[in-house]
Amino acid sequence: MRQTFSLILFFSVVGTTTHAQVEPKNFFYMDIFDLQMVANPQISPDGERVIYEKHQFDVMTDKRISNLWIIDVDGSNHQALTSGKQNAGSVQWHPDGNRFLYVTSEEGSAQLFVYWLESGRQASITNLSRSPGQVQWSPDGSQIVFTMFVPEAPSSIGNIPTPPKGATWEESARYIDNAVYRYDGRGYLEEGHQQIFVVSPEGGAPNQLTEFPTNHSNVSWAPDGQHVLFTANVSENREMDPNNEQIYSLELSTGERTALTNNRGPHNQPKMSPNGELIAFTGYEDQFVGYQQTELYIMNADGSQERVISESIDLDIGAIHWDDNSEGLYVGYTEKGVAKIGHVELNGTLEALATHLGSPTLGRPYAGGSFSVTGRGDFAFSSVTAQRPTQLSVGSHKGRSSVNTLTSYNDEFFSATQVGEVNEFWVLSSVDDFEVHGWIITPPNFDPSGSYPLILEIHGGPYSAYGPQFSPELQFMASQGYVVVYTNPRGSTSYGEDFAAYINGNYPSEDHNDLMDAVDYVVDQGYIDTDRLFITGGSGGGVLTAWAIGKTDRFRAAVVAKPVINWYSFVLNADNVPLFSKYWFTKKPWEDPDQYLKLSPISLVGNVTTPTMLLTGEQDYRTPMSETEQYYGALKLQGVESAMVRIQGSSHGIAAKPSNLFRKVAYITGWFDAHSQDAHSGQED
Repeated sequence: MRQTFSLILFFSVVGTTTHAQVEPKNFFYMDIFDLQMVANPQISPDGERVIYEKHQFDVMTDKRISNLWIIDVDGSNHQALTSGKQNAGSVQWHPDGNRFLYVTSEEGSAQLFVYWLESGRQASITNLSRSPGQVQWSPDGSQIVFTMFVPEAPSSIGNIPTPPKGATWEESARYIDNAVYRYDGRGYLEEGHQQIFVVSPEGGAPNQLTEFPTNHSNVSWAPDGQHVLFTANVSENREMDPNNEQIYSLELSTGERTALTNNRGPHNQPKMSPNGELIAFTGYEDQFVGYQQTELYIMNADGSQERVISESIDLDIGAIHWDDNSEGLYVGYTEKGVAKIGHVELNGTLEALATHLGSPTLGRPYAGGSFSVTGRGDFAFSSVTAQRPTQLSVGSHKGRSSVNTLTSYNDEFFSATQVGEVNEFWVLSSVDDFEVHGWIITPPNFDPSGSYPLILEIHGGPYSAYGPQFSPELQFMASQGYVVVYTNPRGSTSYGEDFAAYINGNYPSEDHNDLMDAVDYVVDQGYIDTDRLFITGGSGGGVLTAWAIGKTDRFRAAVVAKPVINWYSFVLNADNVPLFSKYWFTKKPWEDPDQYLKLSPISLVGNVTTPTMLLTGEQDYRTPMSETEQYYGALKLQGVESAMVRIQGSSHGIAAKPSNLFRKVAYITGWFDAHSQDAHSGQED
């Protein structure tokens, strides 16, 4: 059968790859285990040193490993601080710059450790039963605040007898009465909430500051060290009322909680200015739609005179940090698929400081990256190019004239290994005046006079963006001879609110036309074999792939990964039932089923003739396996050549583990290879 394509070849390649070859070789599966990537750099308070995480992947455990390194901003004194196969991260410098806090699971469960730089001594200061998060030193370094999950008694009704000693009975039933009872990547949720704690840096039992039965997050210190700010949703019907987190101030000495906001909408990242007069935060006034732009707000420290200061920027505001003078904030943002650092004055003026932030991803080229900054404007970030993984870069708002890259990981590796060249393009939409932004990855040793198969790879979200990021997943496809095209159709972020919000209540729609316009543009370059056009995408990209093959038969084969096929069933079965029908549709599905059906790829399945593979993780609770199974059944009933791949043990993020990334790409390219051969042989499906 045609479906038995090339997995035997895949596993033989995995088992025999070596680096003894003299000639440059193409980047391929096992090369993942040779890569080193930079993540989450933290610059010291004086701006002179940076601690960062170096990420690698272990071939024996199939896991990501993170260790800490330190380097001076002039590139000297570069050395490892931790080693081994237990992840270390969440670094926070002490205000004096002589020690730092980090989280590691070196001794089993995740604990807080303090590391003294002069002596190299480190010690655990906690014995926690759960992993700590959002860890921060107080301004004077005398306390550490963090959040931690606190379990609560599970709901239950009825009683059954206790089994006799030594008896083997079936496992206990799970009684559920919460609307959100499972979550992708976490599985079925334990009863409980994230609470706020403080602990002494000398160790001892942590003190729990909050008890209200809701999740507490976005914790930050006030400059006086006597208060912390946080966000929480305390509305009466909070489980069914998402996106309604408010900002609170908590006085440590009394435990008194004061609400600082009360208008409907998400409020995130409250940060008090160094002079104690203002609070900045991000959010928006909730309009109950799929996408709204995240704005930067400021208000007085007592919560009065709340106002937006980012109206003229027309981009989502990410991470925020006050400058020392309380006259502006350093912010992260993404513009046209490129993640950046900037400075926003209180009048809303934005100054760009650094560009091409990146993430240490194995998967697809989503825009984004991490950075840290001092109050005076010294910053460190993980930088990236379209053809190389992340490095460590530093710069300064004032003083240094340019951004400098301090690390050169993987240089030797890439001197002997070829990856595809990545080129940017823009094409005018055939629908209106929107321009569609995209990138083309050509295979190693590309010959523009040749004739290549094309893969259109579509991002998920749908409110997200691809960018010029190094993507092992897409490079693996290019290494097998495919021209890979990826784009940001309407609905993508980083191109202004109108572009992203176009698909609110209208998804899929003209985003399909944008994708076809991108394919037409690349075909017009003259090096594409139009008999070998292929299409794939995951999550929201899976939606658009299934939609496309219901609209056109131009593609030789398709792989629909982790899709939504039927919006009616999805909004009732995904991992956040209270959110999707409330924000992505105007009514509940039984109140207006036509609204759901007309936007569902299942409504177009009668048009599909394209050979189609479906691929989803069996533990995917975001776009559940039931969506894949529905489409597979429909394709079979239609007599369409189809196959289904179920990635065992995988959640929505299939590429999180190297071996699952290999499987994903091998199945996709194997399916396309088989139908590429059909095109060459002249056979019909």
